Amino acid sequence: MSHTYRDYFNETVVTIPDKYINVRTGHSEAVEAKVRKELAYHAENNTLQHFLLSALHQYLSAPGEGRPSGEDPVLRELRTIKEMLTRGTRPSGAPSSYSAPALHSSGLIDQKELEDMLEAFGG
Repeated sequence: MSHTYRDYFNETVVTIPDKYINVRTGHSEAVEAKVRKELAYHAENNTLQHFLLSALHQYLSAPGEGRPSGEDPVLRELRTIKEMLTRGTRPSGAPSSYSAPALHSSGLIDQKELEDMLEAFGG
């Protein structure tokens, strides 16, 4: 059964059903009790619209599901492989005559580097 939350001071009304469709996954999910509790709290304290806008802002700026760091696991593995190739396979402490190019300060792999790595490994 749906429930309507009202913030009369800010003229905000929202009706929340028992289930909703997660727009990222497309799956139907139940509205959790903690979400209902927060909605009721903010409706009672005249901050419902601030709560909803904060949640939307966080949702829209958050990385994809399952990636709390915002980094794709495949790209993380490719960066690890690149670092290993850059260091070489010599024993640690052995002098190197090869000077590898430095990684970008951001630690991310740009599109050109990714294509080069995939091509080098037959991808």
